[in-house]
Amino acid sequence: MKTLSRTADDLIGSYRTFGAAGPVYRVVAKAGETKVHIVVIESGEELDYLVTRALHDPEVE
Repeated sequence: MKTLSRTADDLIGSYRTFGAAGPVYRVVAKAGETKVHIVVIESGEELDYLVTRALHDPEVE
C-alpha cells in the first residue's frame, strides 16, 4: 500500500477513486490553495476538488 501524499503538488498526475468503489479520476493541476483540478475518467467531467478529500481517496495503480 502506498503512503498518502501530503500536498496538492504530490497529487498531480495521480489516479484515484472517489471513496473505495467510486469512479476513477486523474488529478491534473492545482486550483488555488485548497483545491486540485480533476478529470473524471468515465465521464470526462472536469471540476475542482478539495485537496483534503483527494488525500483520503484511494490511489489507483
